[in-house]
Amino acid sequence: MARVSIIEDVEGTRQALIRAGLDLFGRNGFDATSTREIAQAAGVNSAGIAYHFGGKDGLRQACAEAIIARMQGVLTGGSPAVSMAPDVTDRDAATEQLLALIGRVVSFLTTVPESEVVARFVMREMLTPSPAFEALYGGLFEPVHRRVCQVWAAATGMEPEAPETKLAVFAAIGQVFYFRIARPAVTRRLGWDGIDAEEARLIGEAIRRSVRASILACRGEAS
Repeated sequence: MARVSIIEDVEGTRQALIRAGLDLFGRNGFDATSTREIAQAAGVNSAGIAYHFGGKDGLRQACAEAIIARMQGVLTGGSPAVSMAPDVTDRDAATEQLLALIGRVVSFLTTVPESEVVARFVMREMLTPSPAFEALYGGLFEPVHRRVCQVWAAATGMEPEAPETKLAVFAAIGQVFYFRIARPAVTRRLGWDGIDAEEARLIGEAIRRSVRASILACRGEAS
């Protein structure tokens, strides 16, 4: 029991430092964030960053890996059995798979408080790429985008790796993330106090309509 408690304490410290790193790196930037600030926010000794991650750079990498794992869970709905199967051949089934994926991501980005911290960290890495961006790109952005392109191709008849397909998928993904990045503008313009389940449902419906229309347009069909 004592050994289990020690392992739990070690993992708890690691997770506390990752949470603090995600927040502070995203909020203030990597260079402007000190190890002392991270340790204070995590409620641990500052030596813990070097012990657990080898330093601030290692912690940033661990933050990226935590985002990859978290978003993989969101994309699959928390079930390893759920995936964006690239061998989907039925156009309507592929379309529904894409729309279901959008629903899961919209729900996370609009209703889960953790999404704000994730979005800030990712935006920092997009604007000023570091080795953590390479981890995010290789472990999340590129493989997910590639799989979505395959499903998009199944839904539309387009070539999976054609530039037009890649751009169409980026456009669809951009709609989803806009509602996280521009949340203050969205809520103010709509007169919402915040985004709860009903508001998230409305956002999801609007995006799904737009994506469905894009898919039909790519097929050469009227929406």
